[in-house]
Amino acid sequence: MRLFLVGLIAAASAVACTPAAETRPVKPPRGQGRLATATSANEDAPRTYTPRKAKLKYEIHGRAFPLPLVTGTIAGQPVLMLVDTGANSHVIAGWFARKLGLPMKKLGDVGTDHVGKTIATFRIEKPDITIDDWGALTPVPVLATDVPEVIEKLGIGAFISPQRLVEEGDSVVLDLAKGELRPAWWDEARYEMSATGLPLVLAEPRACEETEGPIKGLAYVLPATVEYQRVELLLDTGAQHSDVFTTSAAGQKLAAQSTVNKEPMYTASGKISARKLKGAHLNAGSFGVITDVDLIGGGADSSCPRDGVLAMDFLRSCTLLLGRSRVYGRCMPPPEPVTPTK
Repeated sequence: MRLFLVGLIAAASAVACTPAAETRPVKPPRGQGRLATATSANEDAPRTYTPRKAKLKYEIHGRAFPLPLVTGTIAGQPVLMLVDTGANSHVIAGWFARKLGLPMKKLGDVGTDHVGKTIATFRIEKPDITIDDWGALTPVPVLATDVPEVIEKLGIGAFISPQRLVEEGDSVVLDLAKGELRPAWWDEARYEMSATGLPLVLAEPRACEETEGPIKGLAYVLPATVEYQRVELLLDTGAQHSDVFTTSAAGQKLAAQSTVNKEPMYTASGKISARKLKGAHLNAGSFGVITDVDLIGGGADSSCPRDGVLAMDFLRSCTLLLGRSRVYGRCMPPPEPVTPTK
């Protein structure tokens, strides 16, 4: 069984695409604090903060699960939450919202799922959301939508957009390899990250950002190649396998190399069919993997143009730095094989 939670709410309202600024790492001033809850009128004053760090888990009920999860509560009720960079804002699953009796106000516009299909979206006013070890989230309106029954059976009741957790500092570190989520200052975290791994971003990425209205949204689109075809892929920790739309220029060129995918796949609007590109070379920045890439029908919402998604089959060894309209990442290559000695 496969789950596509990426693009669960790709666009609840109009989203503007803007360049995600990227700068070279600069060593931060010595003696300066790491994070802050607020900026000081004195810019030279040390930055202090209350530490936050959430542990990511990759299992459900003792069984391995390919996507990053955190535990927490909504309105005081325990819930399993998917950490999903493909969702541009926090989302509560409709089944869990109804279980809690949370009032859901239907939005005048609609969202789109992974393949561009419209889905009904609702607004929940400032629900009480807490992530274990992180603490309470800033009380803001969030989205709600119905999800396939298979997601409810897994017990996933919410989707946390980590890029929306910039409540301290000015960015968030999502360390998928180490399994932790923590706030950070962009310049300091980027400098520290630059010492290890391979860069995920070389060319300028895009940020699809919604700044108007009560519900803010943010997602990132990175340049990549699939079998040496150039693509623009949504950064998506809520999807297990990377994919390319068959309607894209790259998808049309790659179709002849694909085979029918018999594995069930789901988006927010339900089950979909796809083809598979086996053993494809997938590269972003200086990092690359060989993996099976899905070719799927549909297309991206026009508010955030893209050719597909960059998913956990690629990102599992990466550390992501998610800022306000900018993104950076480093990925660890697999260890070199050990040559047996005689």
